[in-house]
Amino acid sequence: MQRAEKHFPKNIATAILLTAILLIAAVLRFHNLDRTSLWYDEAVSWSQSNGSITELLTLVASDNYPPLHNIVLWLTMPVLGDSETALRLPSASLGLLSVWLVYLIGKQLQGREAGLLAAALLAISPLHIWYSTEARMYALLAACGLAFLLAVLKVLQRPSVFWFTTLVFTGACFLYSHIYALFGFASAGAVCGTVALFEIHRTRKPLKSNAFVASLAMGISTALFLPWLYLLFERARSVADEGFWIAYPNLQFLETLVFGLSSSLMLFWLLVGLALTGAALAFFKPISKQSTPPTSKQAVLVCLAYSIGPLLLAYLYSVLLQPILFDRYLIAAWPGLIVLAAMGATRQAPRIASVALVGAALYLTFPQLNFTLTNKIRPEWRTIAAFLEENRAPEDKLLLYKGFSAPVLSYYLRGENQFEAVENVEDLSALTKSEHAGKTWLLLVHSNEEETAAAKKLFFDGKNETAAKAFGWGASGLTLLRSDAAQQN
Repeated sequence: MQRAEKHFPKNIATAILLTAILLIAAVLRFHNLDRTSLWYDEAVSWSQSNGSITELLTLVASDNYPPLHNIVLWLTMPVLGDSETALRLPSASLGLLSVWLVYLIGKQLQGREAGLLAAALLAISPLHIWYSTEARMYALLAACGLAFLLAVLKVLQRPSVFWFTTLVFTGACFLYSHIYALFGFASAGAVCGTVALFEIHRTRKPLKSNAFVASLAMGISTALFLPWLYLLFERARSVADEGFWIAYPNLQFLETLVFGLSSSLMLFWLLVGLALTGAALAFFKPISKQSTPPTSKQAVLVCLAYSIGPLLLAYLYSVLLQPILFDRYLIAAWPGLIVLAAMGATRQAPRIASVALVGAALYLTFPQLNFTLTNKIRPEWRTIAAFLEENRAPEDKLLLYKGFSAPVLSYYLRGENQFEAVENVEDLSALTKSEHAGKTWLLLVHSNEEETAAAKKLFFDGKNETAAKAFGWGASGLTLLRSDAAQQN
């Protein structure tokens, strides 16, 4: 009875703090979800998820990622609709779920203080907030990854039918969320597999090894993913032949990537230092079994591998084969580093270090946090659609160059035959010379200066521009041109 009374106030305080953190995280993610227009990738998710489940799987199979996020949209759109807010609501919900999961992982590794600190740091992370407000798979990737990591840690601690099944399910969901999940999954699996081999060699009893049980569950997850893995390998060969848009990871690129993850280079290195400290202390100075759950060395190794493995593997792939390293793809690994940093901070001085680290994170990232919440934009397709609806006559022709952005224009210009998509300059030349009543509009999308100049020259055929308007990202982003029929003939 005395022990229950002793711990009851601490449980209440933890519940209050966790609730406050989750409320802050919810406000930062759910507020003003439709502040910006959808961009190309979001509209692709909407377009691919609009038909039957067979059509969805067929369309996604020809793309570069697994289908789980599209399936989520396919399930929610009939209920929520397909407004900008409705399409982004699943991501915001998954972003909030990630904050709770990172608390559970921190608590599992070292106790309540580490869990609360990790949750607070993720709640105010500009990277995580931004991609929790995007109708793409990145918030799903982070949430599934954290659920997978928690299940691995639970099985390593004490296997049960529930956690074994949960690990199989979350592992499969993680793999089906994004291709980068392969890196985090493989890194954690490599640690469990290695530990299992040593334990089996020592005891000759596989089922006595918790790491073997975790590896077995991950093996089943992998088997469930094999059909889509084959499709991804086929697409990878195609992408390798065609080239990819991500730049080579030189030093400047890596610095930009680090800033994209953390919103502050100083904060990034502070978290890295604390993470390494926390891992080292877990190995060489075990914590008291009386005060908090003992930190398993296997669990720390898995968390380290999950956090660092994706960055290292993607970097090696980028250097040796083809650049694929990008900040938002590491959104599942980033919370793992935060958990390890929380371990390091709370091992020094649980309360003081937690307050100090959250304060430092707010101070160092506030400019980027404020920018993310108020000024950061996506291409202004909503504004373009409103401008066209106000100024375009029914007989006017609208050309879209380049055609990859057709889904987002289709989202905002609902209806049949609203525009013609143009894939190359030759097609643009033919379409601009065709006769029709009314004006011709040309929307230039993310073309470099040479492409823009060539398109303008063909469109106006040496004559002066009648109208030109830039949206969002200027001439290299979205530019709308207009030419009168009299000028074309």
